[in-house]
Amino acid sequence: MSVRVKITQPGIYASTGKEIAVGTELTLKKEPKAWAGRYEVISSRGEDKEAVTGEGYAVNQKGVGWFFVSKDGVPVTKSLRKDDLEGFADMSDEDKAAFVELHKVEA
Repeated sequence: MSVRVKITQPGIYASTGKEIAVGTELTLKKEPKAWAGRYEVISSRGEDKEAVTGEGYAVNQKGVGWFFVSKDGVPVTKSLRKDDLEGFADMSDEDKAAFVELHKVEA
């Protein structure tokens, strides 16, 4: 299995002790669960792929090139492309709620 991740929050350090910059994309042998909440999965090869979620909003991969936003583990937006979600992790909670309202799942 290999997984490609994008660093979305500061606080992740390389083995050299240098902090990895936000926005850096890495290919790893397995998903780094200890980094939960500080990265997003871009692509994965393996059956044990799981979205990194917690309370609040999270960006999840639906398929190749398609993503959606969930809140507390429940999908709240329609399928979106990666570019549509650029900067979502850096938004305030109010801005995230407004974004979700604009892209909510059709009833």
